[in-house]
Amino acid sequence: MSAARPRVPNFFEHLWLLWGLRLRVGLNRGSAGGTLLAVLAFLSSSAPSVALVGTFFGLMRLPAVAQSEVWPDFILRLVCFVTTSTWVAWPLLSAGVDDHSELSRYAAYPISSLRLMVASTVATLFEPRSLVFYGPVVGAALGYASVSPPAHPLVVLFDFVAWVLFNASLSRVGLHLVLNVLRTRRSAELIGSGFVVSLFVASFIPPVDTRWLTQLEAVGVAAVPDTVLEDAALALGRFPTGWFAHGLTQSMAGDLAGALSDGVDTLILMLVAMTVAWGLLVDFHRQSGRGGPVSSRARDANPFARTSTVFRTLVAREALDLWNNPRARLLMAVPFVLGILLKLLSGRALFAFFVGRSADAWILAALAVYGALVMTSTFSQNAFAYDGHGMAVFLAAPRKVGQVLLAKNLVHAVAGLSLAGLATLFYVAYFRHGTPLDVALSVVAVAGLVPVLLTAGNFLSVFFPVKFHADLKRRDRLPLVASMIGLSAAGLGFAPLASALRAAGKAGPSLGTLGVVFGAAVLAVALYALTLPLAMRLLEARRELVLRAVTRD
Repeated sequence: MSAARPRVPNFFEHLWLLWGLRLRVGLNRGSAGGTLLAVLAFLSSSAPSVALVGTFFGLMRLPAVAQSEVWPDFILRLVCFVTTSTWVAWPLLSAGVDDHSELSRYAAYPISSLRLMVASTVATLFEPRSLVFYGPVVGAALGYASVSPPAHPLVVLFDFVAWVLFNASLSRVGLHLVLNVLRTRRSAELIGSGFVVSLFVASFIPPVDTRWLTQLEAVGVAAVPDTVLEDAALALGRFPTGWFAHGLTQSMAGDLAGALSDGVDTLILMLVAMTVAWGLLVDFHRQSGRGGPVSSRARDANPFARTSTVFRTLVAREALDLWNNPRARLLMAVPFVLGILLKLLSGRALFAFFVGRSADAWILAALAVYGALVMTSTFSQNAFAYDGHGMAVFLAAPRKVGQVLLAKNLVHAVAGLSLAGLATLFYVAYFRHGTPLDVALSVVAVAGLVPVLLTAGNFLSVFFPVKFHADLKRRDRLPLVASMIGLSAAGLGFAPLASALRAAGKAGPSLGTLGVVFGAAVLAVALYALTLPLAMRLLEARRELVLRAVTRD
């Protein structure tokens, strides 16, 4: 008699196994101290969602909002739109372009690629970032419902779940589309062309009218005409992003069919988006498995021909690897696209309303710091991730491996500073705003941020080495503890500028503000110089562990 075939796990078992695997990886390989620290990190990283729920719940219950016929609906639809936009763009803005379905990892398992992608997509909804993203929507919806209770709460819950799944599937479409672009040999040209097209199209779109802001402080919410809010709410409701809000209002009006129809339509679009995402992902893995076209034209010059020392050779090697890395090409374009969107949405006018003369300093610093942050932290906090078997060559070479880390630090710092400088120049030329003092603050702030990121990155690279695949087919996730340490380092590096600008208030920054930020930058450089020898010694002691971590499959 033939043995009975083993039972294939159902979808929910697959989901639990997948999310459980991610959780165990995030808990730092299950050590007792690491598990406790990771649980605390998970709770602390999810804690902002509680504050966001409470804030937007209270906003919807404010008398000026709750008694209005148009403000609650407008706010909810706007928050839904912003949440969807953030959810879709987050894998790109956070440099997580290879954080996608584990199709290649589980190719040998009896799991269909579609089911695996769906399970992976649903698993992302239980991560801390998801809880934070959906906090404003949950708070606004609960606050709105507490003022005007819906007649069919279960249908409203169904609409919300459908809307959340639609956001997740739409995010996968964008993510897998970018993966296919980055896979091509002409990815740099495609990304650059996309930026130029975006800049050209944006020049024909008029910015949002924000003149009503000047009356807001004196008149209050009445400064905004109801017709403007009604038109805006109607426009937001026509997009699928606003169908959950529309379903809630339909349920409040007692229209069961209308509320249910919004959820069903959202589910249909979710299925369409998930199918498209699956096709893009399968195509990505199919094309990644093929050898690319071999060019018959040799390089015009050997990039290592004029490197007179071993250290310069290491620097040239790291610079070439970074330049040819598809993720780095994407990160170079993101700050500029954000600048274009900021101008289209009249973001500077909004900043000027809230922070006065400090607006340009805040925006310049935000764009420059973001550029330096994503470029530097992406590579410095796992410095040996892309080396793979090249790490074995470093260990066999008659050189201390600490020099390799120093070369990587130099290249990553120059890349981060260069991108921040280009973002600063782009803002001044595109917005035609920003004083020399604002530019100086931006430059000095980045000069203080980069050493902090490198300091944290050196120790994370030694104690939390993780293999990243340059072809973007898969990666091993960083433990949650490592991610939280990196996030804390970024916050620490940006804290001096944020504190100084908050102290300056609406009056704008002064030379004293620049002095505070400059002093913090000097301390950051000193901290990096003091800790670098220790990081190099630790790398020498743990180099075999690093080698095993970055070469395993």
